[in-house]
Amino acid sequence: MVEPDGATPATSPQVPRPAGPGDRFDVVVAGAGPAALALGSSCAAAGLDVCTIGPVGPWGATYGAWLDELDPTARSCIGEASAIDVVVGDPSDSAAPLVRHELGREYGMFDNERLRRALDVAPHLDASVVDVGPAGEEFSVATSSGQFRASLVVDATGAAPRFVSVRSGRTQRGSVPEQTAYGLVVDGRPESVGGSASVLMDWRQPPGHRAGDPATFLYVLSLGGGRWLVEETSLARRPAVGHDELRARLAARLGEDLTARAQHVELVTIPMAPGAPSRSQPVVGFGAAAGYVHPATGYSVAASLRGAPRVAAAIADSLSIDPRQRSLHVWNAVWPASQRRSRALHDYGLAALLRMAPDELAGFFGAFFRLPTDLWSAYLRVDVDPTEVVQAMRRVFMSLPWSMRARLAAGSPLPFARLLR
Repeated sequence: MVEPDGATPATSPQVPRPAGPGDRFDVVVAGAGPAALALGSSCAAAGLDVCTIGPVGPWGATYGAWLDELDPTARSCIGEASAIDVVVGDPSDSAAPLVRHELGREYGMFDNERLRRALDVAPHLDASVVDVGPAGEEFSVATSSGQFRASLVVDATGAAPRFVSVRSGRTQRGSVPEQTAYGLVVDGRPESVGGSASVLMDWRQPPGHRAGDPATFLYVLSLGGGRWLVEETSLARRPAVGHDELRARLAARLGEDLTARAQHVELVTIPMAPGAPSRSQPVVGFGAAAGYVHPATGYSVAASLRGAPRVAAAIADSLSIDPRQRSLHVWNAVWPASQRRSRALHDYGLAALLRMAPDELAGFFGAFFRLPTDLWSAYLRVDVDPTEVVQAMRRVFMSLPWSMRARLAAGSPLPFARLLR
């Protein structure tokens, strides 16, 4: 699931820009997306001499969030919010009809231009970071506009970063599952979708779906002004469902291919690398570049907005410690110990989803969204206490039929049994 397209926002005129090559900063943040600008803004608020560096341009993705997970500033950047439903099944009866379930939480899309303007606080250089290397106890940052120096460098360039690795030590290249989606922004809600509310997951399969085909779901969201996002989404799979297949499924579901008439076409590929990244890396990651992508949803922006003040405070503290320990100190704020444990549990959940048969997914999410709201909403956060993740996993497990319980426990029965205790 992914996130309306904003026009390129003007650079805030009151924000000073770097004077030129040779400048030195406390921290350089590579990137120009929401995570990079959020961290830059928090660093500036913490009194740090910070510069974000990345090509300035429109944010083409659509970013969704639950309103109760946002602070007032971020909430004011939501373009339109509304209640949202899911269409799910009964896990104990595969022949039971799918039912619409109201989630009871407000959900919305960020207005990208509004969010960009709210976060565009730190000095920013419209350039590309070419290389990062050691320079004594500091870093040398080579960009397309010249060379800079910094006490610390943070890579916040997205899910495919250049200067950090999001793979844990046990992850093999090419083995990372991917979530994919094909979305269209269109005028008016297509009649074939049915209903009038936004829908987070509609697990009814499109015409032409055959038994054994990968299960995909429809994501439908009002963007305001009569515009709607309709998106065919595949949860993490290995190999991933291709965009051409998702486009065909969306066309079958809508009764026609609306691509030529769409205001915006969104092609989404999100790597779901398991595990928190290695904290021994000298360049620190943040946001999707640090593995903030939730294994079940693909979301990372709201977690980045919440994490930015915590990480900025750690950066400020790190300037007064041994430079050899600086990066590790900040990595420990990017991924506190409790959140690393939660990530391990989320990864177990992702592995269980990968083992499920396509016809089991709707039933599984039916059980998941019947949990108390505080449990399922906590599970969908990266920055959550592991006890809350365990509670949600235990409750879902106990509500499922034995055939699905066996599949969930198949990966590592002993660790899973300990988890349930």
